[in-house]
Amino acid sequence: MNFSYHNPIHFEFGSDALNKLAALCRGQKVLLVYGGGSIKRNGVYQRILEPLQSAASVLEYGGCTAATWQRIQDGIQLARANGITAVVEVGGASAMDTGKAIAFGAVHDHLEDFIEGRAQPDDRHLLNIILPTYPSTGSEANGVCDIMEYNGYGVELFGAWPDYCLMDPSTTLSLDRCSTAYSAWVCFIQTSAWFIGNHQNEIARGFARTALQTILSSYQRLMEQPDDLKARGDLMWASCVNTMGVFRSGIDNFYPWTLYSVGYIPRVAHGVSYREALVTAFPHWLRAIAKYHPQDIRALFVEVFGLDAGLDTTTLVETGCARLEQLIALSGVPMDLAAHGSCPTFDYVKQSLAPEDFGEFSPEELYQIIGACYAPRKE
Repeated sequence: MNFSYHNPIHFEFGSDALNKLAALCRGQKVLLVYGGGSIKRNGVYQRILEPLQSAASVLEYGGCTAATWQRIQDGIQLARANGITAVVEVGGASAMDTGKAIAFGAVHDHLEDFIEGRAQPDDRHLLNIILPTYPSTGSEANGVCDIMEYNGYGVELFGAWPDYCLMDPSTTLSLDRCSTAYSAWVCFIQTSAWFIGNHQNEIARGFARTALQTILSSYQRLMEQPDDLKARGDLMWASCVNTMGVFRSGIDNFYPWTLYSVGYIPRVAHGVSYREALVTAFPHWLRAIAKYHPQDIRALFVEVFGLDAGLDTTTLVETGCARLEQLIALSGVPMDLAAHGSCPTFDYVKQSLAPEDFGEFSPEELYQIIGACYAPRKE
């Protein structure tokens, strides 16, 4: 087993975490990045703006509901033109990825060189502070930015690390039932990759198992008691540690990335959100990948969901997927993508994905999984 682990982010967690923002930004010229305005509805904007303005000059950059290449480029130009020295992003993955990319790109010419591998990231960036209010993808805990609409594709920028992450679980209390569910399930799905693909590091695998069990129990509590602050705190921290790097240390077979290939197609074809695409695809992907990794999928359903290990693999996988779908449906989130239109054509899928994106699946198998996502769910 060989691995490297590095995470330079300073994390502050608790009811007083946001109170530290003003001191961290004192004397800075701050670009405040946020999404569609939920931070104004949930009170976070009002809570942070006055103390932030008392310590620093603030320029707002709202409306970052998707981390698109153009939106990031516009933010970089705005930061340079106004002498910005710090970027504070508040919200979910789109705002976080946009802010991280701006903080990195503002001090690097030709950001596309880093995306396309012609240049390697260094430690230079504007002071960057994240306040997650919609924990799920774990963007607050890593140096990766998922960027959409880059020459027609989704791409990743690596090495765009934030300096601080300030987490207060109470900022998630305003999330509605569906948003809370998506928060939990995206976190669960991403964490599951570190469990089923790790056969070498029992410590990391055990961490992932505990996180998965905690996410499940927290989700079920929040479906009954949405104001349960402990459950919200557990989800917020699970989102963070999910991508912090510890869980993937020693991972030897990261085949779960083919799930993201499935989710990528509805995102580019119909503008489906990352969360909806991923959650819809997960049960269908599990059924299909069990053909190639039956023992791993058995372990997920036995060790995390508590199903009977005495069941044969076929029965166990189908029982587990049915249980998973039942739990997701509790929240009322859509269980299929039929409302977005028809499944893209086979040729569209083949043209949209690189050969390596299919993994162990044949193009026909991956297309069947995508098609299952669009098929109307039978009640």
